[in-house]
Amino acid sequence: MSVLTDYVQAESEKKGVPPGQWLADTAKNASKCQFATHIGRFINPDVTVNWQAKINGKPDDVYVSTGSVACSPDIFVAANYLATASLLQLHLEDGKTFYEHLQSADDALREDFQIMQADYEQVREDLLAVKSEVLPDSTDKRLRQVFFPVRKDDYHLLTVLPPASLMQEVCMRIRAMEDEARQACSKKSDTYGRDHRRIYNLVQTKFGGTKPQNISYGNNRQGGRSYMLPSLPPVLEKRTIIYPRKDFFKETLRLREFIGLFQRLHKRYVDKRNNMEIRQVVRSIERQIMEMVLLRVYVLREKCSWTDNRSLSRAQSIWLDDKYAEDRQIDEEWQKKLAGEFADWLMAAYEKVMKREKIEFGDGELTALRKEVAEFIRSDLQKQ
Repeated sequence: MSVLTDYVQAESEKKGVPPGQWLADTAKNASKCQFATHIGRFINPDVTVNWQAKINGKPDDVYVSTGSVACSPDIFVAANYLATASLLQLHLEDGKTFYEHLQSADDALREDFQIMQADYEQVREDLLAVKSEVLPDSTDKRLRQVFFPVRKDDYHLLTVLPPASLMQEVCMRIRAMEDEARQACSKKSDTYGRDHRRIYNLVQTKFGGTKPQNISYGNNRQGGRSYMLPSLPPVLEKRTIIYPRKDFFKETLRLREFIGLFQRLHKRYVDKRNNMEIRQVVRSIERQIMEMVLLRVYVLREKCSWTDNRSLSRAQSIWLDDKYAEDRQIDEEWQKKLAGEFADWLMAAYEKVMKREKIEFGDGELTALRKEVAEFIRSDLQKQ
C-alpha cells in the first residue's frame, strides 16, 4: 500500500463507494479549483479576485516575498469541493504532491491506479484541468486600493491582495518551532534540553469564523488561524561614545557585540567542506563584522578634530577624523597600515571569543584577510 492508496481507501470508505469510483468522482471537480498564492477572500468572503505568483524558494534579494520563500500555492475553491483540493495537494512518499506527480506523468502511479481499479488517463486528464496562473480580469471595490505614483501627474492603481501562501507558511513554521520548543522543555522527550527558538508577542488571527472552509483550502487546513508577526521600530539605547586615546580597536569596540558573528564564523572555519558556497558564507560574515566596525567609525567622524592631543596612529587618525578627509582620499599609505591593524584585531577578537576552540591560521590565510580588509576600506572610500 502507498500513501495514495491508503488515502483514497480511507476517503472512499467514508462515502461508502469503491476507491476507483471515489477517485473518478473527485477528479471531475478539479476544473472548479484554482491554484493561487494571493486570495481576495481573506479580506472579504464574497471576493473572487485571486492571483498566483511564481514560487522558486530562492531569494534573489533581501526581502521576504512569496517568490523568494519555499511555500506551497493555496487553492481557491468552494467548500463542497475541498476533497478535490485535498487530493491535489496530497504529499506522497517523496514529498512531492499528487498534482506534481500527475504533471510529470509518473508511471509509478499506474500501479496504484490498477490496485484501486481506476482509469489513470481519465483521472489524470480531469485533475490536470485545475486552473493555474489565471490573471484576474478586474479588481473588486471591496479590496484595498493603493494609488502608486509613477511620474508627475500619473499613477498606477494597485490592488493589495493577501499573500495566502506566505501567511500559511509562516504559520506552519511557527507551529513547528513551538513544537520543537515543547519537546525540548519536556523531560519525557528524546530532545529534552536541546537548543530551540521561540517568537514572542505574536497575534493570532482567524479567517472565516466558524467556517474556514469558505475562504480557501489552505485556510481550512489550518483551522482558519494565522499569525501576525510584530512589526515595531527598534528601541535604541542611548550609548556613550568612546573616543579612543591610543587604539580605536582596543578602546572603542565592545567585543560582546561581535560574539554571535564570530561564533557563526567559527562554524564555517571548521567546516570540512571546502567549496565555493562555504567560502562565500565566510566572506559574508567577515564583511558583516567589518560593516559593524565601520558604523562606529561613522559615529566618531561626526566630531571633527577630536584626534588632536591623542596618541592614535596616523592611519587611525586619518580614518576616524574628518579633519583628514582630504588626506584620506590622497594618501594611500595609511590604508596599508590600517588594513594590517584591522586584520590583526579581527584575528585577536576571534581567538578571544572562541578561546580553546579557535583554529590556527597560516600566513596565507592572514595575508588573504589583510587583502580583504584593504579592499573593504577602499570600497568605503569610493562611496564618499
